[in-house]
Order: sequence, then C-alpha cells, then structure tokens
Amino acid sequence: MPDKSDSSPEREAARGPGKVLFLSLGLGALWIFLAFNSPETTFHLGPPLVAAAVAMSHRSTGSGPLSNPAAAGAAVSGLTNALVATAVLAFNDKLEGGSLLPFGDATVEALVFAVGGAVVGFVIGIWGRGSAE
Repeated sequence: MPDKSDSSPEREAARGPGKVLFLSLGLGALWIFLAFNSPETTFHLGPPLVAAAVAMSHRSTGSGPLSNPAAAGAAVSGLTNALVATAVLAFNDKLEGGSLLPFGDATVEALVFAVGGAVVGFVIGIWGRGSAE
C-alpha cells in the first residue's frame, strides 16, 4: 500500500494535473483575445508568461522545488500552450506588430520568447533545490 504521507511536489501535481494548467491556459486565452482585438500590437510578454506559467503555478502552491523531470514536464506543458496560442494567432494573421528581435517578425519573436519562457519556467521549477539532491 502506498505511503499517504508522501507529499512530494510531483505527487501533489499528479493528484490535480489540471489545476496547474489553468494559469497558462488563461494567459494564453487572454493573449489570443487581446491579439485578435489589436493585431497590430505585439504583446511581447504573452509567449514567455504562457510558457512559464505552469511552473509558476506549481511553485505558487508552496510545494517546493520540483525534480528535473517534473520541472521539464511543466516547462514543456507551458511551451505547448504558448506554441498553440502562437499557431492560432499566426494562422489568423493576428501577429502583425513589430518585433524586439533584430531578425524575423512578431511570429518569430513569439516562438523565440516562448522557448525562453519555457527555460525560465524550468529554472523556476527547480529553484531552491540543494546541491545534495
């Protein structure tokens, strides 16, 4: 019989996997809504926030640092949400604003920033782990 006292961050996340996706999905929906209403405006923080939101949700529960695989899973989940939102906007020609990057357009920026947000999400997920782990 499994030990019910085991409350590792991974076990807590497994008990309610949908809860940590709500922030990411909500931010993605907000980004899509705003971009559909102002396609000429680039929402530079949309992709990285959507990508990092799953890990931020994990950590906001006070569950402590995640293992590398759990943090990577959180980062990939957020990245997937950001890429889906980017695809929805790109296929509907709603990413028409400028880019902060020296290359590419707003779509390329969204892709690069989403990957950067996923990396930040991974770091947020493992932040605070001791070197002995």
